[in-house]
Amino acid sequence: MSTLTRVFTVLLVVFSIAFTAMAVSVVARTTNWRETALKYEEHARVADTNLRHMIAASAADLAAAHDNIRSLQAQITDIETEMQARRSETGELRARVTEIAAEKASADAMNRGLVSQLQAAETARAEYQKQRNDLEKRNVDLESRNIDLNDRVNELTATVAVLNEQKRHFEQQINILKTANDRLSQATGRDGGAAPMEDPTGSGLRGVRALTPIARAPIRGRVVQVADDVVTISVGSADGVRKDMAFVIHRDGQYVGDLIIKTVDPDRSAGRLMRSRSTPASGDQVTDAHGLGGSRG
Repeated sequence: MSTLTRVFTVLLVVFSIAFTAMAVSVVARTTNWRETALKYEEHARVADTNLRHMIAASAADLAAAHDNIRSLQAQITDIETEMQARRSETGELRARVTEIAAEKASADAMNRGLVSQLQAAETARAEYQKQRNDLEKRNVDLESRNIDLNDRVNELTATVAVLNEQKRHFEQQINILKTANDRLSQATGRDGGAAPMEDPTGSGLRGVRALTPIARAPIRGRVVQVADDVVTISVGSADGVRKDMAFVIHRDGQYVGDLIIKTVDPDRSAGRLMRSRSTPASGDQVTDAHGLGGSRG
């Protein structure tokens, strides 16, 4: 029930009481006024009681309405405070949006610069790729030529090895023939058909004997094995090597040591290292001492 309705009800009751009093006054004049007065007095008390109840209820409703108004006012205050906080947050967000927009503009400018650099780098990369392709083509050509040259070198190396082997066989055959010729000359007591030469065993002095055997021609070979101070070389009796013959070991033109032959086979021989400046190794060159001296002199 609203407040206006309650006020209207109270006024209606007041008017009813007044009307009742007037009616009682009129009826008392015309009829049995005492009975009527008591009846209307009872109605008046009931109406007054109802009015009091209605006033009390209206007061309670009014107090509740005031409380509700105060609660709503408190809520309005809270809402206004929250709205003020939201306005502050909105201002901060707008400032942040402005800052982000500035950062975005800066990032866009940087992005455009990076795009330009990327395009320049892409152009440089394309040029580099072109140069690389050209170099790869040249490298392929060079590798092809290198393979051809290596094949040619291998062929020439094989040819040189064959020629060296043939030369060695020819030298062995010559030494064998010379040895057979010397034996025939000694057996027949005649000169072997060669021109008179200086006696190699005495270095031009008759009756003088050399300390070590001397080959008729320079003997050259290589070291094939080294075991402590025993050195095996790639030339033997077929090449003119004899026991106690002296050889010089050298490597790339540098002196390594002296070797005295103790064991002789047809195609190789072995001796003892007498003195050395460094340790002999497989592959070092060897030359008989007399042949090395003749080549130097």
